[in-house]
Amino acid sequence: MEGVILAGGQSSRMGTPKELLTIEGRPLIERTWRLLDRVTERCIILSNHPERLDMIPDKVPIYPDDIPGQGPLGGIATAMRVAGADVLIVVACDMPALTEEVLIRLCSHAPMLETEYDIIYPVWRGRAHPLCALYHRRLSRMAAALLSDGRRRMFDLIDGARAKAWDATPYFAPDPFCNMNTIQEYERFQKGERL
Repeated sequence: MEGVILAGGQSSRMGTPKELLTIEGRPLIERTWRLLDRVTERCIILSNHPERLDMIPDKVPIYPDDIPGQGPLGGIATAMRVAGADVLIVVACDMPALTEEVLIRLCSHAPMLETEYDIIYPVWRGRAHPLCALYHRRLSRMAAALLSDGRRRMFDLIDGARAKAWDATPYFAPDPFCNMNTIQEYERFQKGERL
């Protein structure tokens, strides 16, 4: 299994690169990499700004999106092309509450990707989180075809694949998949308020 961190966004609503915001004394991208490094054999990062990521060890490959501006689906399509493993755990870089326990529980579902499913994504209190999910590389052609058709929504991929929603609600409180899009959300999280 290979870890994939999506850090290619513009951070336009945040006004500053999200991946560099400090959580628990580390830039968010480094915190996310350290979590994934503990539960995967290899980790890659998708970023259109590798010059910002000097805190990441040289052993971690950093790739730009094949086609910039295509959102998370574009990053996932690139990851499927460059990854060395068939099963990918894809995580957005802006999830400050993510924990190793969450990733271990999610990864425990990976064997189902061998034959039963193409995607396994968590749901927390009814809200789907496709940017902290397991994907099989066999979806590479479908992802590329969707992007060629101008369809960039994550649920275009999910709806066309054999996808399983995993209800993570009974295991975690508060929401470990919350993300930050504005400086106000970052400040609230830093004060201990949940998003």
